Amino acid sequence: MAEPPGNRERAGKDPSRQLSHRRVPPHPEQHRPRVRREIPTTRQLGVGPTRILLRGTIARCPACGGGHVFRRWFLMEDRCPSCTLHFERVDGHWIGSLGANTVVVFGVMFVVLFSTVMISYPDTTPGWLLWVLLAIALFGPVLFFPPSRMLWTAIDILMRPLRDGEIDPRYVAVDPYRDRPVRQG
Repeated sequence: MAEPPGNRERAGKDPSRQLSHRRVPPHPEQHRPRVRREIPTTRQLGVGPTRILLRGTIARCPACGGGHVFRRWFLMEDRCPSCTLHFERVDGHWIGSLGANTVVVFGVMFVVLFSTVMISYPDTTPGWLLWVLLAIALFGPVLFFPPSRMLWTAIDILMRPLRDGEIDPRYVAVDPYRDRPVRQG
């Protein structure tokens, strides 16, 4: 009784399906592109991370320190007028600035609450503290809006290095594409 061809293939007995253990060189057209190492943003810009974060905290461009990135309090430019850095580098970039804003406002509220309770420990907590915390909760996010947008952009460029063409080359000290070492061979 003959075995059906499908069973032979599943059992691995088909000689045409056996794998060769020889190393076959890849076809020249199938070469893999070279992966370039990412150069950290601090090295690309020639500026330390503290300076990048401080620039963001005072609502300036974190890459070049240029101003005029906000047309109005809530209306931000798409790119820096000086170095052409695109501020919203990925879709949903604003969510990070919203989180930074929330963390800072809650942090300020906690410091005010904690210090007031520690100062007036034996006595009861003063009644005006509720109004102060309410004012911080209402006006803090509005006042910290521009710095939170730029601070999050600064954090973002520190976490994800700048790519080719993302910023004006005049502001880049070390460009991974322009300044790569020449291979001797």
